[in-house]
Amino acid sequence: MNPTPSQVSATSFQISAILSAGSYTITVSNPDGSTSSSYSFSVKAATGISFAPRVDYASGASASGIGLGSGSIAIGDFNGDGKLDIAVSNYDSNSISVFLNKGDGSFGVPIITPVNPQGALGLGPIVAGDFNEDGKLDLIVSTIAGLQSNIVLLSNGDGTFTQCQAIPNTSGFFQARVADLSGNKHLDVVAGGNGNMSVAMGKGDGTFELASILPHGPLVDSYIDIALGDLAGNQKQDIVAVDWTPNASDIVVFNGNGDGTFQAPTTLSPMPMTPVTIALADFNGDGKPDLLLSSHYAQVELALGNGDGTFNTNSLISVFSSQDIENNDGIFVRSADFDLDGKPDALILDRLAGQITVILNNGTSPLSGSQYTLTAASGICDVAVGDLNGDGLPDIVLVNNLTNQISVFLSNSN
Repeated sequence: MNPTPSQVSATSFQISAILSAGSYTITVSNPDGSTSSSYSFSVKAATGISFAPRVDYASGASASGIGLGSGSIAIGDFNGDGKLDIAVSNYDSNSISVFLNKGDGSFGVPIITPVNPQGALGLGPIVAGDFNEDGKLDLIVSTIAGLQSNIVLLSNGDGTFTQCQAIPNTSGFFQARVADLSGNKHLDVVAGGNGNMSVAMGKGDGTFELASILPHGPLVDSYIDIALGDLAGNQKQDIVAVDWTPNASDIVVFNGNGDGTFQAPTTLSPMPMTPVTIALADFNGDGKPDLLLSSHYAQVELALGNGDGTFNTNSLISVFSSQDIENNDGIFVRSADFDLDGKPDALILDRLAGQITVILNNGTSPLSGSQYTLTAASGICDVAVGDLNGDGLPDIVLVNNLTNQISVFLSNSN
């Protein structure tokens, strides 16, 4: 005989979730709807963050000592065990190193996959995604110098990869981003390269259509950093890119048409700084993407978004200034929510000084909260953020092309 709802007494229940700061109400009802009870509670924002001491791991790259070792990093589950692993591209070793996660954010000796650069001199940046839709995270690696291309590496599910055909009509990239640009559920790749911006539409089987080359920006030199986002709130992915030359640089925007094609680029104006890297997020909480920029002269500033694909570059908000103004192009910006308060924070990487600065977003004045500084070695050249030990908090991973090491900083919430 099954009991009726009135015969069942529940004394406790448990709900597991990661909640932003705020007030919440849970209503519990009997199945027959006869009675219900409501429970209200509040969640406070974290008062700060902290990081465990840095842990270094050798990347397995050749130790040339001239900055041509391990150059790019990606975080993802490369063996399907539900834990985030780390992949690194090695320039003069022509290989990919994968560090498999032990489950607590620690790693052993990397697994090495050799890669044939197919006429190029070495391997460059990498980007991760499940390009053949088999549930295993794959890589695309750029090549450097010589006959350059963007090579597809499909995952074998054990931390190794099978090299496949390069994406046709590609010539390497400085930065690449992955997204479904057309809504067909297949991952596409936007790649900013030396003199061109390319878009390769994925077929969902690990292969890609012939990459299309977008119209040039005004400087026609190097798209050294890019970001994707819906700038106008029209459910279409747009491209924001740094169009860089040794003497000047601009920010250009390619508005998306929603089908994988893009309009001719427009230049943000005025631009009273010389941008180098960018991060796109809603920093002031108004529902419009904002643009965090690092400059040629080691400054970091914020341009608030107008919600129509443009940004308020007339009134840049100062966020950070490096003490080493001779560092020039060594300042690198990214964003993540480190204290889980629902507001994006700033991650600033000083490559030559070997320092990382995290600036929390206090929600009152964007990116004016507490600052935290972490120290690594000079020569860090790329950064990635992800929850490595499963505690819900973003951790930081660096790669250094002088020491040929990765460095892991596990974060803790206060």
